[in-house]
Amino acid sequence: MKQDRIRWNQKFQEDRARGEPSSLVTGYCRMASGDKALDLAAGTGRNAFYLAEQGFHVVAVDLADEALHRLRKPGHPNVFPVQADLDSHPFQARVFDLIVCCHFLDRRLLPSLRESLRPDGILLYESFKQTDLDDMDQPRNPEYLLRTNELLHAFLRMRVLYYEEMLLPEEQRSGPRVLARLAAQNGWTGDQALAGHRLNEKSPKSAPGSSNLNT
Repeated sequence: MKQDRIRWNQKFQEDRARGEPSSLVTGYCRMASGDKALDLAAGTGRNAFYLAEQGFHVVAVDLADEALHRLRKPGHPNVFPVQADLDSHPFQARVFDLIVCCHFLDRRLLPSLRESLRPDGILLYESFKQTDLDDMDQPRNPEYLLRTNELLHAFLRMRVLYYEEMLLPEEQRSGPRVLARLAAQNGWTGDQALAGHRLNEKSPKSAPGSSNLNT
């Protein structure tokens, strides 16, 4: 835990920009029927602050001191920073309408995410995937890389609304990345979530070779 905290503190100190929210979050967060959200590994708050601006009350969890400092100052009244080691952080059952996890992978936590959602809650998960492409800006350790379709299979008990494996082109602050991305609902409670989702305007654009599942 101490080494992880040092490593992430250094990363956030070197990278002062908050960055733009994930297009997965901007595209699918409105499918949540309530306003209580959890942002795991929130970092400096690129997704948490966006969600707060959309009216969500966001519990933003991260390990790094620097991340917590940036979440608190200047802060947002709807963002509630929590410093915790996700390896041992307790997850309450059926609490959240929306859970967001971007660029963080601990396979032991995956079952807890579904349990923490309310019966119609929405999960938005995005993280790095194994690839044979060279010069990708992502972890080399396979422990932190999803295998092909691993994320999809991990949440097949949920209603999968969207799934994609994609190459994200080089951006201003990072090189190209290969990601797996998923939007899923905790059970089927009708199609109100779909009715509130403007697919053509807000959802992530598919990359060549990606797969999309819509039910």
